[in-house]
Amino acid sequence: MKRHDQFEKFTHEWLLSYSASGKTIYCRENCSGCCHLAVHATYPEAIAVAEALTEPQLQKLSSYVARLKKAMQELTNLRSYLKKHRQELGPCPFLDAQGSCSIYTIRPLACRALLSTRPAAWCTVDFSELDHWDKQAYESGLDRQVVAWPTHYVAATQDIGRELENTLLISMQRERGWSLSGNFAVMVWLEKKAQLSKDNAAITQQVRDIVTAHGLNNHLLLNFTGDS
Repeated sequence: MKRHDQFEKFTHEWLLSYSASGKTIYCRENCSGCCHLAVHATYPEAIAVAEALTEPQLQKLSSYVARLKKAMQELTNLRSYLKKHRQELGPCPFLDAQGSCSIYTIRPLACRALLSTRPAAWCTVDFSELDHWDKQAYESGLDRQVVAWPTHYVAATQDIGRELENTLLISMQRERGWSLSGNFAVMVWLEKKAQLSKDNAAITQQVRDIVTAHGLNNHLLLNFTGDS
């Protein structure tokens, strides 16, 4: 995907500069701490993964979506959704048995952009549960010129990632008259089930009806924009 190539070029140059300053990015193969977070991405990225999905991956994905839909009946706000996902619904259904990403080469921009300036253990911490002094100690060690404060994740890669996501959604809106973003795994599952990408004539209301029919009409899961 062209946008992914653009992102990788930017990130490669940024990492070279960051490493030259004597600093470290702690992301490593199999660390998977951030893979318990809810991943927000674009529908074009979900299409790419859906097309490459194997049957075992689809079974694992379907199980995740079923658990998520059940949990959403009790969740009413973003904070509770993110907390529930981190603590109970994760990890990502695309992790393999070794804790590695099974879709690594086609993973979405949101995953590519999350670079940790702290050891992997920090990526599994629920900061809402830290006491005041632990939070203060954590925040005092962050480089505010680098991170998206108050997190320990690099800001620059997230900024460029969001810019490229926006271009994907604008292109989709222009070509189809509607665009979709949201929970990445949910959108991959939706594409496998409904194959929205195959129906070039699908209009806004048809897409809305399909999303509703699959029990996904929830603003915490999907963000839909369509021509009126």
